Amino acid sequence: MDKYPEIEKIYKDIKDLNIQGATNVAIATFEGMKLYGEISSIQDKELFYKEFFEVANNLSHARENEPLATNGVKYVKYFFNKKFSVLPELATMKRELVSLTDDFLDIIGQSKRDLIEKNKEFFSNYNKIFTHCHSSTVVSLIKSIREGKENFEVVCTETRPRFQGRITAKSLLEARIKTTLIADSSAESFIINRGSVPVEIGFIGCDEMTQLGHVINKIGSWGIAMAFHYADKPFYVVTPFLKLDVESHHNNIEIEVRESKELWEDAPKGLHMYNPAFEVVDSGLITGYVTELGILKPTDIKKAAQENYPWLFSS
Repeated sequence: MDKYPEIEKIYKDIKDLNIQGATNVAIATFEGMKLYGEISSIQDKELFYKEFFEVANNLSHARENEPLATNGVKYVKYFFNKKFSVLPELATMKRELVSLTDDFLDIIGQSKRDLIEKNKEFFSNYNKIFTHCHSSTVVSLIKSIREGKENFEVVCTETRPRFQGRITAKSLLEARIKTTLIADSSAESFIINRGSVPVEIGFIGCDEMTQLGHVINKIGSWGIAMAFHYADKPFYVVTPFLKLDVESHHNNIEIEVRESKELWEDAPKGLHMYNPAFEVVDSGLITGYVTELGILKPTDIKKAAQENYPWLFSS
């Protein structure tokens, strides 16, 4: 991408965390794909097709654990090839590729709306909710559960080292929801009723899930899931289904490890640091997945993918 500095900037912004959140990374990836179509001077349609998807793959793999973006690229390629057995003229190709990127973004938006509408009543009896880090989908679900309630409260973690949980706290306060922010290292104590709020249920977002029902989410999620399991309280992953990575398995998941300076920028010389951004939460600790397809058990993930999104399994 060196010959396309505008696209290289998008790649760097994703890589350097200037663009965060699965949906935002997918949007940025598609912006780069569209930009390539606008600025590329290539007239050979085979070469254009090849380079278009090279750009798409580079952007969608700028960071580990971003399957929404990689699935978006897969969607565009699958349905383009399904429509055209032979490459069409360049103008037609560009128009169709842009249309498919827009279609996938529409799918993302609709899946989030469907997720809320299909599942909010299921959680209507819960009034004390716990969540970790920041997920806009989790926040939207919490807001929908809270409608019409007075005795409703949320506990959220500040989430070190980047403190994304503060975004959750601000969003909840703006919705006039009583909110308690805690240090992420105190999460387990709160869950087992040794904090100031007797939490009833846990929600986390999702960066990536596997066919076997494991989830990859912000570091700290495994301990939180274990505490809910220990306390015999329900623990749900709230996510659009298209964060599924059909290639991931429990023993081959690559976790994004970020720069040590996030932990301590002026650390003493000789100090070793390790800063994984995410971790795996085992399927056995998850009560269910809250998705646009409804609430699914971890054991249902593979079958649901095959029935509803068969193109995910295309090479």
